[in-house]
Amino acid sequence: MKYIFNTAFALFALVFLSSCGKDFLERYPHGQWYSENFTADEVPYSVLIEGELASAYANQHSYDFNASAPVLHCISTDDADKGSTASDFSVAIPIAAHTWDASATIVNQYYSTWYNVITNCNRAIQYAEGAGQFDESISQAQADYYKAQALTIRAHAYFRLIQAFGDVSYVDRVLGQDEKTPARSDKDEVYAQLISQLEWAVPNLKTRAALVADGDLGRVSQNSARAILAKIYMYKKDWANSRIWTEAIISSGDNNLSTPFEEIWTEAQEYGPESVYEIDLDWKPSLSINSAGNHQWANIQGFRGTPNAGWGINGPSALLRSDMAGDPRYAATVLGDGDVREGVTFKSAEVPNPYYNAKCYAPLYEQNMYNRNTANAQWLNIRLIRYSDIVLMHAESACELGDLTDAKQKLEMVRARARGSNAGALPEITTNDQAELREAIHTERRFELAMEFERYFDLVRWDETDKITGFVKGTQELFPIPQRQIDASNGILTQNPGY
Repeated sequence: MKYIFNTAFALFALVFLSSCGKDFLERYPHGQWYSENFTADEVPYSVLIEGELASAYANQHSYDFNASAPVLHCISTDDADKGSTASDFSVAIPIAAHTWDASATIVNQYYSTWYNVITNCNRAIQYAEGAGQFDESISQAQADYYKAQALTIRAHAYFRLIQAFGDVSYVDRVLGQDEKTPARSDKDEVYAQLISQLEWAVPNLKTRAALVADGDLGRVSQNSARAILAKIYMYKKDWANSRIWTEAIISSGDNNLSTPFEEIWTEAQEYGPESVYEIDLDWKPSLSINSAGNHQWANIQGFRGTPNAGWGINGPSALLRSDMAGDPRYAATVLGDGDVREGVTFKSAEVPNPYYNAKCYAPLYEQNMYNRNTANAQWLNIRLIRYSDIVLMHAESACELGDLTDAKQKLEMVRARARGSNAGALPEITTNDQAELREAIHTERRFELAMEFERYFDLVRWDETDKITGFVKGTQELFPIPQRQIDASNGILTQNPGY
């Protein structure tokens, strides 16, 4: 079921709260599975693995992630404003102004989020590798499935850390209490490890279609792992291998572009064909279902005013709105003062930018379901990697390899979906000039993925940072290693240049 992780996490807690026999905290070894600590009728060993996986997934929608990801990925560019009032959410101000330093709280939140995910994954891997020793009912295939999930989630965490910070402290196991934080490893060495792990994980994961058929939603799929592989190669500018993995996703048939653009972020389209890597949130009070906790992804970015849907952070800038004018995706990207949705006229609060990220807006009919009675959209899933991103990655790789025919075909797939029934919009790109096609693909990524997870790092990898006001070349291609992390490591971690 979709709620397996909420259930697993609750069962995981039972391991610690169980009153059978002597108290868990008095059992030896502390915090580890030991068969003699539990009787046959107590919590099964598999819950240890499921509990750590549940935590790894949950940390990807923690407050620290919800607050920091829109700032580092979007507000850092000219396409998104901090939003809200001038003084609200002040932690984002230095990022928007490009005056941040190693003390920036929001940078530390982002950094810590991914290492928390990594810690959970390392424990899940350790438990999965020992499953046969402690529970004969767990088959090798099931243990491998657990491990493949953890490897994929961990690889995604390391990819995001490398994207933001460059060389990283690579930890691939549960560290002992007395072990120190490892020094930073060269990012290409880490990439090599991730590539090998993901290649192993792919056949040990399920397809998206199988997960949907089983009702086992919320887990990474084969295409999730392939997507991370493709992104790693793309950032290495290994266009041939990036295209191999995007082609594997496209030819798998597990994803497609059949979902209308304006419906992608609706509850009805969760884990639909657009979904490649999606974080599960669910909140249905009338059914006593809550796998979201106090989830704030949509609330932080929601419409500020009437109806009140949130804080108004990460709003589309005047530049983005101007450049997107006439694009069929505009209305599904931008929610502004005076807009009418489902018969309701939206009135913005008095803020500098009365425009908001429509991709974080839950329709009124969803708000009125399941006794929710709220506009904070705690049930709105986070789409970390979408299929259109993969298709545009394929187009970019093909373009860089000189296969302009393939590149144009994939570009047209995305534009055709965006065009919808408006035949006069977004005419097909027919140029045979590589530079012109490259620019068209870059622009398409900008509009298709606006205010999601790609813009800042796309501009950095394209060396187009002149499009970011205040960008400091030679320094801000990477964010600083948080000073508090350097201090906690007793100086083992080193700082990025320029900070």
